[in-house]
Amino acid sequence: MMQQQEPPAENGSAVNGRANGTSADPGALLNILHSVKQCQQQRVRQYTAFNASFRHFLESRDETPYRQAMVEATRVFAEVNEAVRSQELRLRQDLHDNTLADSLAALQKGEEAKLRFTLIQQALKQSANEGRFSWQNSHSDASSLPGDSHASPPAQGSHQEATEPHSCCGAVAEPTEQEFNNALAEATQELQAAVTSINDILAELQEVEVDLDGEM
Repeated sequence: MMQQQEPPAENGSAVNGRANGTSADPGALLNILHSVKQCQQQRVRQYTAFNASFRHFLESRDETPYRQAMVEATRVFAEVNEAVRSQELRLRQDLHDNTLADSLAALQKGEEAKLRFTLIQQALKQSANEGRFSWQNSHSDASSLPGDSHASPPAQGSHQEATEPHSCCGAVAEPTEQEFNNALAEATQELQAAVTSINDILAELQEVEVDLDGEM
């Protein structure tokens, strides 16, 4: 089953598009949906592996496996993105199903947002885990991260504005604890919104697949 911001948009959902009728070959559409499902499963596996390596990094401070996992995640996500884009192009140019193509485009935007905010969340948690902030010294429990929450993290990058904002004179100004917690909470909310959007789109694609199976 396909499980995993942008909703598909003005052209309507993929389900409504099918209800309105399309001349595209059901078999060809099913092949595309099966391919997209495999791509999503690949993304899930890669996030699972990357998240595990990030948690290990936070616990052990051993950066080498984490960096290796980051390189692998970057490679896999790039390949999957290209595969989904090629299916979107096929829908538009060969099968003339813009509604379903729009759903794949929205899926890609959701995945981009998910990756972006996991990187921001990850950079924030890494900074706190390394004890970079002076206000952390006043906390008796140094093992827990401020604002820690359950969410998924993957590839490379950092969030300089949240972790190391610059003052007007070029010096690095440390964020307050409240600023840090606000930044982490915002990243977590945006990440969850992206995941919810992705799941909604995949649920619609699953409905289309069921309808197409009934036409075969």
